[in-house]
Amino acid sequence: MIVAKYFTEFIVYSFIGWIYECTYCSIKSKHWSNRGFLYGPVCPIYGVGAVLCSMIFGNASLTVSGETPLWEIFVICAFGSAILEYSTSYLLERYFHALWWDYSNIPFNIHGRICLPVTMAFGFAGIVVVKFVLPFAESVKADMNPIFAEVLALMFMAILAADLALTVQSLVDLTARLDSMENEFNIKVEEKYRAAIEVPSELKEKYKAVIEMPAELRDRYDEFTEKLTVREKYSLYSIKTYTSQKTRNAASKVRNYMDNISDKLKREKDEISSEIAEKKEETEKENKI
Repeated sequence: MIVAKYFTEFIVYSFIGWIYECTYCSIKSKHWSNRGFLYGPVCPIYGVGAVLCSMIFGNASLTVSGETPLWEIFVICAFGSAILEYSTSYLLERYFHALWWDYSNIPFNIHGRICLPVTMAFGFAGIVVVKFVLPFAESVKADMNPIFAEVLALMFMAILAADLALTVQSLVDLTARLDSMENEFNIKVEEKYRAAIEVPSELKEKYKAVIEMPAELRDRYDEFTEKLTVREKYSLYSIKTYTSQKTRNAASKVRNYMDNISDKLKREKDEISSEIAEKKEETEKENKI
């Protein structure tokens, strides 16, 4: 019963965290950014943090009555978030050789996994959660039907387990395919590629560079990107970087191709098809005349 309610709470907070991450990153990058380790709309690290807050503060009358000092809540939440964020980053990097976030460019960071500004932000967020969210959440949990809570938790657990299994397999497959692709390119092809993607600021020269991209390379990248599953494409863009130089190079090339080359080649083909259609119509009109 208690476990079911906590697990349902974990899913809800993970979803709220996903909304926050996507909104913040989309505003920052000025385009839609689907964040998170899993494919579903959840960020488990937020769920874990919120549930820990619930376990520590939720059942304490001191917190609800306002007797717990704000500075104490801030310190506990900030310190706890730092441990959670660092350990999560470490485990993801160790098992998947990838980084989903990197604070290396932010002052007062530790190995790029955590940084002081973000840790402080989580501390203040913890105060909001403890003082305003938890009292409401506790009342909802108290009124929740035990059977409904268990059924809901089991359903969420099944979905999360399936998502986790598919995500892990997708990440393993993607990494293997990226490494394999990188191994296929020799130094000569690499030089051609670098020459092709050196994009000047002028749109005309940029378009010219796309057209002059070696056909053999275009075909190889077209073949690779077309075989990528939706889940693999999601993972490719959600991962900040890879720790392996080989995998990092391959992932960067694929992203560059998909962002800067592939769409332009498709538009070029559409323009050619449109011109052919127009010429065909003109010819038919002339024949009628």
